Amino acid sequence: MNPNYNQTITIYNCFKAADNPDSTRDIWQKTVLVDCFYKNVVGQVYSGVVESSSSGHGMKMSNAYTVRIPESDRYRPYSEWIKLPEMERKKYFTCSVNDVVVKGECKEEITGTSPNTASQLLSKHKPEAFLVTAFSDNTSSSHAKHYRLGG
Repeated sequence: MNPNYNQTITIYNCFKAADNPDSTRDIWQKTVLVDCFYKNVVGQVYSGVVESSSSGHGMKMSNAYTVRIPESDRYRPYSEWIKLPEMERKKYFTCSVNDVVVKGECKEEITGTSPNTASQLLSKHKPEAFLVTAFSDNTSSSHAKHYRLGG
């Protein structure tokens, strides 16, 4: 095992209402995963827009997140995960854009209603939480097989 894979994360998978004939709202499933890689880097982002403020020409500070989850028998691609019956689905996790990741073991649930919405959870746990904007399945490589999440 890679010694850099030493973090616990909580991933909130979103079962989108559009993909669920049994619900009219998004359903969130929480899974705690151990022995993951987690990195949060603060850097400069250039928007290309010239601003007249003293903060610079279209520059702002932003967090960039990278999480790597080792290959797991509990992982299912989203297209397969959503087809599982609810009790079976709870045994697995998936990784998708718009999922939420929190560093550490998070006790809260996302219900979709205030005060337990995804955006409220993100706000509460910033900067140790992010919305997934990129995902890649890197399990076909010869070594260091993992799922990569970015945000």
